[in-house]
Amino acid sequence: MNILDKSLLTSAIRYLFVLPLLLFSQHAVSQRFTVMTEDFAPFGYVENGELRGLSVEIVREVFAIVEHPDDIELLPWARAFKETQRKKRRIIFSMSRTKEREPLFKWVGPLIEDRVRFFRHKDSNVDIQSLDDARAVNSILVTRGFPETDFLQAKGFNNLFVTNSPVQSFGMLAMERGELVPIGEFAYQSMILKSGINPDTIEKVDIQLFNIELYIAFSKDTSNEEIARWQAALDQVKASGKYGEIIRRYSDLGY
Repeated sequence: MNILDKSLLTSAIRYLFVLPLLLFSQHAVSQRFTVMTEDFAPFGYVENGELRGLSVEIVREVFAIVEHPDDIELLPWARAFKETQRKKRRIIFSMSRTKEREPLFKWVGPLIEDRVRFFRHKDSNVDIQSLDDARAVNSILVTRGFPETDFLQAKGFNNLFVTNSPVQSFGMLAMERGELVPIGEFAYQSMILKSGINPDTIEKVDIQLFNIELYIAFSKDTSNEEIARWQAALDQVKASGKYGEIIRRYSDLGY
């Protein structure tokens, strides 16, 4: 069973339990939030002046159910993160739900699951067959604050070179100033485009580090009842088949 099928099955089962709550609460007035995301394709990006993206489309389906205005703001991640942590009635997506972030927000999701893998330069002579093999390379290019960075640091890797963005990491990889870059498969294509490098020079290593789950994060002042309404709405989107349609469309686009 693949990630999409597993997610749809889990959501369909959960939806059977939350349906009464959703039907009862749909007539309630949804709390109004300031909703924020970042420019990070394919999850959220601007194309021809319009905000689009995998996560954006899913969240808009949730908006329709909870009757929230479609007024997503595109902001730098650091600013949106701080606002959601420090101010009331804030939402940020798509956020990985890490141990460190868990107590800072309330959560609805997962929105998306992604597989994190290593990528290398095609001319590289690095041949890794396991995560332990990756410990022996000279340099793994990782981005500050990203889940894959935290994952490798927790595993005791001492060959990490920390960059400020995935674009910087892939730029360095293209110049062979590092051996490996870990990133989610959905995010990979966008990073290649933003880096302005030839995608034919980079290839995926067939080693999966972990699955990453991305969520909608709410400011802590949000009531548990409101969180339950949004979770029920997301589960309804998944159970309806619309979720799978959106995922497959972005997969067909090469993400």
